[in-house]
Parts: sequence; C-alpha cells; structure tokens
Amino acid sequence: MPVTINGNTGVVTGLAALPDSAMSSGSIIQVVQGTKTDTFNTTSASDVEISGLSVSITPSSSSNKVLISVHLGMVGAENDGYAGFTLYREIGGSSADLCIGDSGGGNRPSRTFVGTTNNYQDYNAYSASFQYLDSPNTTSAITYKIKVRSGFANKNIYVNRMHADDNENYTFRSASTYIAQEVAG
Repeated sequence: MPVTINGNTGVVTGLAALPDSAMSSGSIIQVVQGTKTDTFNTTSASDVEISGLSVSITPSSSSNKVLISVHLGMVGAENDGYAGFTLYREIGGSSADLCIGDSGGGNRPSRTFVGTTNNYQDYNAYSASFQYLDSPNTTSAITYKIKVRSGFANKNIYVNRMHADDNENYTFRSASTYIAQEVAG
C-alpha cells in the first residue's frame, strides 16, 4: 500500500510505523524500567553492586543517547553512616563508571551521587535521585547498574529500608527504580 498524505488535513495513510531512523533528534525511541522492591545492605568500604537494581537497553543506532534516571526510594544508614553511589554501564565484558565527581586531588572518594544520615537516628532515611545522558556509541546491549560503598567500614548502608527495621507502622520500606530511555541523536 502506498503512503499518502492528505494535503488538507495532514493525515498520513499507508504507514504502519515510523522507523526509528526517521525520528527527529531528541525523540524518545524506547523506554525500559528496572525495579527493586526488596532490601539491600552492605558494610563494605569498597564498591559493591546493588543487587537486583539494573536496567538493560539495546540502542537502535550508535548515534543515539541513553537517558538514565535513578530513584532510590529509601536509603538508610547505621549511626553516622555515609553512602557513595556510582552509576556504571556494562557492554559485553567491559564496564565503565559514569559521571564521576572531581576529588580535588585529595583523599576524597569521587562518586556519581552521595547521601548521608549522620544524626544517629535509627529511623531516619532519605531518597536519592540522579539523571545522566549517556553517549554509549553502540548498538550492542547495555546494562546499567549502581555500586555503593560505605563511608566507614563496618557501618551499614541500606536501600529500601531504614537502619531500624522493626515490625512497626513507622518503619517504612520502599521500592527503587532505574529507567533507561533511548534518545534519537
């Protein structure tokens, strides 16, 4: 069936779908979401992957970008705990950290985003969100993940729960999301 455009109304007929290559720059081509509803914790002062929180996407063109949106619904920490989060991607067998801050030449660890609950309250927690527009330059499958490390060894960092996890109506739990959107280049 031929493709036709009505000159009076602009209605297009005979076109089943607009190919990705015809999308204008900045158009969203696909959206993929990963969710984590269970809890996670670590006491490691070295980077540890947050298990179960990732998203995979395969760009249709190497000139396209991927907009990453991360929302950690709740981050808790043990007494004066500090958490450093790193966004990273895996393509094939290689990985790369993304959007890392400048340490300023000192001993300060650089991460993508950070959080803290430093007032010795077992029931305090916060949410943490971050967005980044990645230019992976590939049409291979990409998996985006998050690593976290504790600012102090042996201090617990939690995702989707508070430090205190009593079975009470004031000790909430949450979900976290990871969204990848392919953006036409």
